Amino acid sequence: MLRLYEAWVRYTRRNKKPGRIRRVLGWMQRQPNALAQYTLDRLVRAHSFASFLGALLPMVALIVTGLLLSPLLVMAGLMVAVSRGKRLLQKFGRVYPRPLKQLRQMTHVPKDDGLVRRMYRTMEKAEALRMQALINAMSEVRAWYCPTAFWPAFNQIQAPRLMCVPDVVLTDFPVGFASVGENRFLENFEMVEKAIQEGQHFVTYSADVKWSTLVDRYGVQGSQVTVVYHAPNDLSKWVTVRGFADGETASRHYCRTLLSSALKRSERQAYAAGFANTEMKFLFYASQMRPNKNVLTLLRAYEYLLRERLIGHKLILTGKLSVLPEIKQFVIDHDLQNEVLFLHGLKIQELAACYHLADLAVNPSLSEGGCPFTFTEALSLGTPVVMARIPVTEEVLTEPELQAATFFDPYDWRDMAERIEWALNHRSELLEIQRPTYTRLAQRTWQNVVQEHIVVLDRISEQTSPT
Repeated sequence: MLRLYEAWVRYTRRNKKPGRIRRVLGWMQRQPNALAQYTLDRLVRAHSFASFLGALLPMVALIVTGLLLSPLLVMAGLMVAVSRGKRLLQKFGRVYPRPLKQLRQMTHVPKDDGLVRRMYRTMEKAEALRMQALINAMSEVRAWYCPTAFWPAFNQIQAPRLMCVPDVVLTDFPVGFASVGENRFLENFEMVEKAIQEGQHFVTYSADVKWSTLVDRYGVQGSQVTVVYHAPNDLSKWVTVRGFADGETASRHYCRTLLSSALKRSERQAYAAGFANTEMKFLFYASQMRPNKNVLTLLRAYEYLLRERLIGHKLILTGKLSVLPEIKQFVIDHDLQNEVLFLHGLKIQELAACYHLADLAVNPSLSEGGCPFTFTEALSLGTPVVMARIPVTEEVLTEPELQAATFFDPYDWRDMAERIEWALNHRSELLEIQRPTYTRLAQRTWQNVVQEHIVVLDRISEQTSPT
């Protein structure tokens, strides 16, 4: 009886196949979508005119078939339109804006469109396979270097490999990045993790990333990771004017001209675009708008200094205002539209001019792959800096007096405000404390960085076979 009952249960729970007519109709409905996806995949893989035309043939065949059937389809459509015309027009009116919105997103922000990303990934895989075939044929190359960590295909190379992992910041701020770029950051994060898990040898810019991220979080052996520190960025060459009796005055005038040009291109800020006073005092933070950049805490500290401490400085940021809605909302809620200026897309000369004209550079970032360039970029132009106390900055800026004068708690906006106010009131003193460290750091060049990478590549190339 038990066996009969179990047989009956299996029979009643079996996967019932639809009828033959329904299966045929379902197949016909799926073909256009399947053919469209097949055609798109072949188009993005095309690398010659002939292969491009060949990819279009299936779609052309579908269109021709549709045209042959079009008289019947037109008659059926007219009959439906006559009987349900009003309802169809209303439905069309509701549906039509969606394709327009998607088309606008594809053309203006393609990286946030799912279809564009899928097409790009398909093309990327096809090109990676072609590149891999070329690479594996180059037996004279003893080792390969990849400057990015979001290319898992690099690990398919049959030779010693060195991959750069600056950081994996999404692991520290998953909630913040989840609200930015929809699934784009998640896709990149999954690619980075896959690349690390399948990686062979790694280089990074700080011991903190090596031990806290690669070794502790991803289980990479410490012997497989080499730390190569950055060299400083000297921006003075971009704004230094020579050939005048007073070169400093000429350089400063040139910087004001550059700042004026940047203000006129200010993103959606009519006030900034028409702002003509390049003699204004301001604080400067050069950064993108990312959750780990801690811009909101900086705005809280600045709003307090502006309204309660009456510092009289504006705040210039280089990020794009529209990226993080909470930043834009904070500016509006606290009436800072004319005090916080967003100068997105600065040229290198304009960036240097902002550093040179600023009374103080600020970097409140909560996480970086290496010691932020803010310190050397600002000091190369004679501007002091205050920065967040995080592990990567403590690695490089080690002097106790320097740390006490430069660092603040990035999670405490009051401590940040206090350090900024002190720095503005003791600007010359802070410069005297920071200049010796900058002089020491300036001894390191990018040639040193390259040579240290080559030493690592020489070492791993001595392996007889990759792992």
